[in-house]
Amino acid sequence: MEEILTKYLIDIDPMIIVIAVIILIFIGWIIVKNRKIISDFFDDLYNRKKNKEELLQTIKNNQSAIKEIMDNRVHDREQSLTIQRELTDAQNKLSESIFNISKKIDDMKRNTDERFMESERKNNKRIRAELKDKISQSYRYYHELGKINDMELEALEDLIEEYEEADGKNSFVHSVVQKEMYTWEKIERM
Repeated sequence: MEEILTKYLIDIDPMIIVIAVIILIFIGWIIVKNRKIISDFFDDLYNRKKNKEELLQTIKNNQSAIKEIMDNRVHDREQSLTIQRELTDAQNKLSESIFNISKKIDDMKRNTDERFMESERKNNKRIRAELKDKISQSYRYYHELGKINDMELEALEDLIEEYEEADGKNSFVHSVVQKEMYTWEKIERM
């Protein structure tokens, strides 16, 4: 290989070597004179490559973050659905409890109303019996006398009125006492 190189260098015209050296010096001078521009060019190439690598790394990081967010979103959605189901179940249980309580209250009210009405019916029956007894006593007393004063007549009328308000519908009170009491002789008070 040395022989070929030596033979090639011997065959070269010295003028070509001088021109080549002049060109190399010119190129060197241009490089030295424009070293700032050349340096900026290579720095720009380096920075572009560096920015490209950083951008690629940022994209990879963002893809990882997006995947993590999506995984978390799926988890959050499942958790939200679970909570929503629990709330719906709790609301249904609460509605059922309210319905049962309302039904119990209605039942208690109905039972209370029935007991009250039964108590009122019994009380009215007792009152009617007492009033009927008083009316009957007054009737027997004034029937024998055939006389009555205005105060006793008014008292007998009040007893009959109370008897009727207590749902009294006795034929004796209405057909006998009430008809006959107005036929008795009215006397002065004693």
